[in-house]
Amino acid sequence: MKLIFLLLLIVFCFNSIGQTAKISGLITEESTKSPVIDAKVFLLKDNKIVKKTLSDVSGNYILNEVTFGKYDIQVIALGYDTLEIEINVKSASIKQNIILGENRELDEIKVIGNLVTGQNVPVAVTKIPLQKITEELASRDLPMLLNGTAGVYATQQGGGDGDARINVRGFDQRNVGVMIDGVPVNDMENGAVYWSNWFGLDVITSQMQVQRGLGATKIAMPSIGGTINIITQGIGNKKGGSFKQEYGTGNFLRSSFSYNTGMSQKGWGFTLSASYKQGDGWVYGTPSQGFFGYGKISKKIKDHLVTLSAFAAPQWHGQRSFNQAIQYFNADKARELGLPIDSTQQFLDMGIRFNQHWGYRTNENGEREVFNERRNFYSKPQITLKDFWKVNKKLAISNLAYISIGRGGGTAIYNSGSLLRDSQGLIDWDKIEQENKVNSLFGTPNIDPIYSPTEIKSSQVLLASINNHFWVGYLGQFNYEYSKKLEFSGGIDYRYYEGRHYQRIEDLLGGDYFVDKLDKNAASPMKRVGDKVAKNTFNADRDGNVQWAGYFGQMEYNGDKISTFVNISRILNGYQGIDYFQKRKLELGDTTLYLGYSEVGAEWVPDTVIYKGRTYTNNSPGLEYQRTAWKYIQGFTFKTGISFKFDENMSVYMNLGYLNRTPMFSNVIDNNTNKFFEEIVNEKILAIEQGFSYATKKFGLNFNTYVTNWKNKPFPYGVAVPDPQDPTEFIRININGMDAIHVGGEIDIAWNITKQLNLEAMFSCGDWFWNSTKTVFIPQYDNLEFSFDARGVSVGDAAQTATSFTLRYEPIKNLYFKVQAQYFDRYYANFDPFSLQGSNGGRQSWKMPGYSLINLFAGYKYPFKSFTLIGSGSITNLLNTIYISDASNNMNGNFDNFDAQSATVMFGGGFRFNVSLGIQF
Repeated sequence: MKLIFLLLLIVFCFNSIGQTAKISGLITEESTKSPVIDAKVFLLKDNKIVKKTLSDVSGNYILNEVTFGKYDIQVIALGYDTLEIEINVKSASIKQNIILGENRELDEIKVIGNLVTGQNVPVAVTKIPLQKITEELASRDLPMLLNGTAGVYATQQGGGDGDARINVRGFDQRNVGVMIDGVPVNDMENGAVYWSNWFGLDVITSQMQVQRGLGATKIAMPSIGGTINIITQGIGNKKGGSFKQEYGTGNFLRSSFSYNTGMSQKGWGFTLSASYKQGDGWVYGTPSQGFFGYGKISKKIKDHLVTLSAFAAPQWHGQRSFNQAIQYFNADKARELGLPIDSTQQFLDMGIRFNQHWGYRTNENGEREVFNERRNFYSKPQITLKDFWKVNKKLAISNLAYISIGRGGGTAIYNSGSLLRDSQGLIDWDKIEQENKVNSLFGTPNIDPIYSPTEIKSSQVLLASINNHFWVGYLGQFNYEYSKKLEFSGGIDYRYYEGRHYQRIEDLLGGDYFVDKLDKNAASPMKRVGDKVAKNTFNADRDGNVQWAGYFGQMEYNGDKISTFVNISRILNGYQGIDYFQKRKLELGDTTLYLGYSEVGAEWVPDTVIYKGRTYTNNSPGLEYQRTAWKYIQGFTFKTGISFKFDENMSVYMNLGYLNRTPMFSNVIDNNTNKFFEEIVNEKILAIEQGFSYATKKFGLNFNTYVTNWKNKPFPYGVAVPDPQDPTEFIRININGMDAIHVGGEIDIAWNITKQLNLEAMFSCGDWFWNSTKTVFIPQYDNLEFSFDARGVSVGDAAQTATSFTLRYEPIKNLYFKVQAQYFDRYYANFDPFSLQGSNGGRQSWKMPGYSLINLFAGYKYPFKSFTLIGSGSITNLLNTIYISDASNNMNGNFDNFDAQSATVMFGGGFRFNVSLGIQF
């Protein structure tokens, strides 16, 4: 009997193990209860796909022959949130109906993302797929990835980590708009983008676009050259995570982690990412360290998607700040260009990785460590709260508020003489400390009894230029779908920004205090570590406040053959400066008193003024820091475009725009005097573009041409000219008459030659030149005038001819090799317009030699049961090509011949590698 029972038990167990079931159900839409057709249904076991199917025309799905056990069902459908639910299969037939909510995140991106969707759009756009970012970035700054994009030129400048810059169609990054999740990130004072503040962004990017020209951005942006739109991951992305470890040139190490939950059945979604990096730098003396953290919480509440996200990337890195003569870095390159070699120079043939800003310093433990004079440190956390409301099938409303609090700056030495260096040309920090402590002539301590009978007075100190900011903004938008072909959108945009700028003592370099007599509001000229100090009047201690208020509207028509859009925006830009450096003022009705501290003999005493029988001091009530009134300037934008689709493969388009742009803060208020410039006018830009597009499943081609006429293009911060009352000093004047014309053409090609082999290519050619002659009058100096003639002089700072070819080969599934060839030419040095006077009027800047680069990329994915192992590697500048990446005209001492000898340069990066190993789960 026992034997029979045991046999029955064994049979029952085997039968249970092999037993299978059928899972079926109906997939419907949450709001209308209608069936969802062609939804992808995956049955997952340990995150691996076991079975898959599609829902039919009635929304039904069936998964047959499912072995008993616990699984996850994942449902993906275009326009809906990805849904994942757990299921325990323990009976022969299971009914599992599924309700999908509309993808609020996709709808939200459509409203706030300013992305171009579809092919029949009248703008020039390059979409950067996530695969390209993953395979080619190799821990470089994000702009360097875009160097293979038509119309784009990027360099690493001095070579410090995060110091890259980007130009689009010859316009620098102050004129290229950058948006992250719909939030503009260009600096409110000068329009710049500091890429070191956005380390780690690649880990969370889900979509990226480069729109060239005025683009399809709805809100008013300073995007003359183009707009870079970046969308981060969220609940619309697949559930899962990743970890990656990287190692590269200069002992570069980076660890990155990311996890996304997707959307839960209760409408919650989380995205978490973190990254850490450190390295010695490719350029000597440019070590870096950075942290990155990102979190996004999303909750779907009926027709609302509420999202709270936070981003922070505190970092520090050494820099190389100044261009130098060609022979300074590489004497062979100078000889190749036919230049004479001056062997008497202290710095000669130092190597392209040489950096004059660093040396070794003995620390408290007696250890020698790298110490950089130029050290950038910054943290710019940003918090964003969004509410996206899908009111009905036609109307969607987005409300977005954000806050950004930036803290940090950069260091530089302030000295009364030249820097002491060792035999290798490096800064001798130990000797500088010794010179600060002991008078080298007399061998006695550097004690000044006027200030202190016992403490050491430093003559050389390390200062930090602090550039803090507080930035809040609100962006409200709506999108109304009048019909399947016609949409209207609009909104309001408000930003308030406070920029806080001052200099402080970072290191006394062996001394106890430093004497600063320029700060007229300080109680004592003796300054210590952390105290504010002024090495000159520029950015000594001031605030730059900016307000921005605007509204915009857009109409889009997307027909079967014709698509068109019209966009209008209007803004009001406000500017105010506050000076904490000059003496404070006291308004007394019929007069104004300026009170602070003054040097009387050897003492630093408070000001005292007797006016109409009353005594006023620097403590009198009513004293205020010197501040300007708010100055408001209006601007507006008009853009329109039309495209015509010949068939499914071929279309043409044309767009034009007019931008009346308000000037940057630095061209409204002089940072030296905290006064408004004499001549403040808006910039006026007229742009016309036309293009042709052809695309099939295997081949795509885009060709476009453009003309941009930029009037009143200013030089940031004005231009320094000799003061006629004191030729040894300089004054700054605004140059508003600089007109430029940018003409060019661009070709993009993508060709899937076979299933394993594909080609990407681009070619861009521009003719960018200045088109102005100008006489500047300075009324406060009896109409003193300065003249220049820049007509026909080529615009510098970017290569006007560029081409790139990228060939990707995948011999077997998940294994790829990629080779990229790039060529840049017709690249002119930057110049000062006042060098184009008299016989030099219209004289061309020095044209740098063209150069080519070869880059290699490779990688392999190996899937395991519950995760995928990913390995990749890259080599940039495979041939270690020596090339000049940046140049300034006539900046080499007394040379002003508009040639290679007169220019100062930076060399681009040499051979660099990066390898990584990661997992996806």
